[in-house]
Amino acid sequence: MRTSLNEIKAIDDHVLGQTAPDEALLFEARLIINPELKYQVMWHKQTLGLVQQYGRNNLKAEIESVHQKLFSQPEHEGFRQKIMRLFHKR
Repeated sequence: MRTSLNEIKAIDDHVLGQTAPDEALLFEARLIINPELKYQVMWHKQTLGLVQQYGRNNLKAEIESVHQKLFSQPEHEGFRQKIMRLFHKR
């Protein structure tokens, strides 16, 4: 069965807590009477978690890349020294 875009939007809003209270109550009722919807919500949550983890990993890699450039390339020596002075024990 193919899920409509409206259904995906409703699931996304529910999972992210972006539904109005009356709509949230209606969605909860739909979850009780529709086991397939409950299954779709479970997969949607898992997908959002994976996307979030992927984003975190990419951000960490980008930060590490910048760190390596700033603390290893000679043209950034002045910046490196300023940072080291900030964290030098007195």
